[in-house]
Amino acid sequence: MRLTLTSLGLFALGSASSLAGPAFSALQLLPPELRQRVAVIAGRDGTPEPERWHILVHDPATEAGVREFVVTAGRMTADRTLSQFAESLTAGDIISPDALKIDSEHVGRVALQFGAANGVTVSALHFELRKSGPEAAPLWTVTCLDMAGAELGKIVVSSTRGTVIMHPGFAKEPALDTVLAAARQTPPPVAEGDAPTPAR
Repeated sequence: MRLTLTSLGLFALGSASSLAGPAFSALQLLPPELRQRVAVIAGRDGTPEPERWHILVHDPATEAGVREFVVTAGRMTADRTLSQFAESLTAGDIISPDALKIDSEHVGRVALQFGAANGVTVSALHFELRKSGPEAAPLWTVTCLDMAGAELGKIVVSSTRGTVIMHPGFAKEPALDTVLAAARQTPPPVAEGDAPTPAR
């Protein structure tokens, strides 16, 4: 499936009362206490959204501090202590729930706009949200791929403010004010003490 400029309609943004986007909706399947210890959210081969979300939490009860949950089509499909996305995790890797304000659909739309502005066809998106250190701000990194699976470029976006920090591989910048303003109006989806949404 090709994602071109006309595909931007797939990322239509809701109003301030809209539901959480794909990545944050997957988070709601975790018990509230685990949502307080999320360290990494990752998804691969999104067209535009990935079929599976990998959510890594810091679990001090495991040898490497890693526990990975996999959510597929709104259902929890795996719970394991190994992950391709992190060999180990510490308490310093935990992302504060208050920092989870910009969801995957918004950064995905921004990534497609960068592709369109630079005249390339984005066929798949890799998503990853994590911190680079204990005091660092959590950032979304979206890698854009062509039909052959080659990397076209990346965008790095603040998960708190929606600001584009870097865009290596993309020389031209699209106008993003409308996209990011709408993203900031969407209420944070992960609230402490919320009951997990049951799989149907």
